[in-house]
Amino acid sequence: MATALDLQDSYDPSDEFGVLLRRWRRQRGVSQLDLALNAGTSQRHLSFLETGRARPSRYMVVALAGALDVPLRDRNSLLSSAGFSPAFLARRDDDPDLAAIDAALTFILDKQEPFPAIVIDRAWHLRRANAAAERILAFLAPDGLPTAADGSIDLAAWIFDPEGLGQYLLNRDEVLPHMARRLGPAAPHWAAGGAVRDSQEQAPLPPVLTLDIAKDGATVRLFSTITTLGEPQDIALHDIRIESFFPADDASRAVLEAMARG
Repeated sequence: MATALDLQDSYDPSDEFGVLLRRWRRQRGVSQLDLALNAGTSQRHLSFLETGRARPSRYMVVALAGALDVPLRDRNSLLSSAGFSPAFLARRDDDPDLAAIDAALTFILDKQEPFPAIVIDRAWHLRRANAAAERILAFLAPDGLPTAADGSIDLAAWIFDPEGLGQYLLNRDEVLPHMARRLGPAAPHWAAGGAVRDSQEQAPLPPVLTLDIAKDGATVRLFSTITTLGEPQDIALHDIRIESFFPADDASRAVLEAMARG
């Protein structure tokens, strides 16, 4: 049930909060009833919020955003649209508060050797890489990789470019649709890349999808694990993923170990 804390009587017809809330709810595929239950309010009150007949409290904005698993930077947008100040910051990389996080990332990347590991954000911009990842990227893209507006490496642009990673992927018809689903709206290169059939047309997939890469007579099959930080309260930290790659067979392990030996 809605409480006095949830409801405010003022109504502003120019308020965009309801529009944003409805967009996120539909994007997540959640009904009003389910969202209301998860956020601790009533379906009637949620309907009023989406249509602008009621204004949310700060508490309710945070509760709804959490129930919808909205990224932190977009939670700030929801708060602003409801008339509240942003709650989450994006600290600089050299902020002392991030020293322990930086050390943990370094530890994870270093321990993954001689296998690749990378740190990416939600748009698949490369933020960090261990030596093994740098070796394999240099092997696959000796002329360099595309960059994003902030100067970081744009892995999405490279992965979905038919002349980028796509030319070396033996199972691109399996991998690219899967990666496009992971990226969601941030995967324009997949739509423009062409020659990728619907994954439903393919044979049944293996238990773990692998990257099957072949170049210059060397073939490597990799699967990955993805690690995130627990309950990050910083925008940049909320966006990052640590993807660690492992050889899917002994031959792939031998190739990676040989690359490590130079």
